[in-house]
Amino acid sequence: MSPDELRAQAAEALDGLEGFAEPWMREAFLKVPRHAFVPDMVWIWRDDAYRPLCAANDRGAWAALVHDPLASVVTQVDDGAAETEGVLPTSSISAPDAVFTMLAAADVRPGMRALEIGTGTGYNAALLCERAGAANVTSVEVDAGLAEAATRRLAEAGYHPRVVAADGEGGWPPDAPYDRVLCTASLHRVPFAWVEQTRPGGLIVTPWKTTLQPHGMVRLCVSDDGASASGHFGQPMSFMDLRGQRRPDNPLREVYTPVSWEESRDSRTDLDLSFLDIDFHARFALGLLLPGVHWDGDGWLATADSWAYVREGGVYQWGPRDLFDELERAYRWWLEAGSPELYDFGLTVTAGGQAAWLGDPGAVIPPSG
Repeated sequence: MSPDELRAQAAEALDGLEGFAEPWMREAFLKVPRHAFVPDMVWIWRDDAYRPLCAANDRGAWAALVHDPLASVVTQVDDGAAETEGVLPTSSISAPDAVFTMLAAADVRPGMRALEIGTGTGYNAALLCERAGAANVTSVEVDAGLAEAATRRLAEAGYHPRVVAADGEGGWPPDAPYDRVLCTASLHRVPFAWVEQTRPGGLIVTPWKTTLQPHGMVRLCVSDDGASASGHFGQPMSFMDLRGQRRPDNPLREVYTPVSWEESRDSRTDLDLSFLDIDFHARFALGLLLPGVHWDGDGWLATADSWAYVREGGVYQWGPRDLFDELERAYRWWLEAGSPELYDFGLTVTAGGQAAWLGDPGAVIPPSG
């Protein structure tokens, strides 16, 4: 099948998933040549590592992956250092369903000034050009090589937004103020610079994560005085991390030792921690309450100075924090609050930092620990 036929097929699949919130999105998806923004060599996970898939070697597999409506395509690993295999995905072209979920949340309209953080391949910037007009789109990419390649692909496809090679956490003041700020990478701390560079009433949309729950998205509206931005969490998203805010590795290997096991405090519990892998809403809430706490899915909780292990009702804890006790209290709080969904929670960002809340900005959630 030709690229146009594959794109039309993907559009039909997205129709079935109600993936296009507005007619312009479907029109833009069919118009922007997605394959033109994907390098000939991409990366797929195989045999415990990311390995290259080259269009020259298997055009069919490459094209099917590029036009899969539910799949992102990894276009760089290990910050570009990998040659034959890699570990950390560091750039991608996002799955179409995720792209349009974010665009729907951002509510971009014709003529609006839009700032995109994370140009990547340039595909999302092209969609923004279709909606807002290229003269109104600024896209910032921290990797100079990616920025150069994206600029070239955009121009070849007929789009000419401003593409800047810079650290997107600082936004891009020369083109401010913006009506919309969209970040295409996940973070745990929304930079106040984005609030400062957004018009009152403007929106900031970004994937958002905790160490306990890496999937989320927040939609913030800037206040009339420009001193804050606040809004609810929305459809959970899974994106690569913003380069300056990468989710730290689980510190369990560094903090656990055989000696610490001998020194651990033991107790019993009736709480089955499998709920962390089953109930997304509970895990999201606990991630807000327990910043910096990691869960490995096999009974281990860890921070930089403490760990806990739970198995068959037995609890073992070590370090200055009783991590299981903290988690148990957080879970009890969530239950007593009526088991709220992630959509009930929100975030407020000010010059002094950020605070999560339940229901409305006045009901701030105090983190544990």
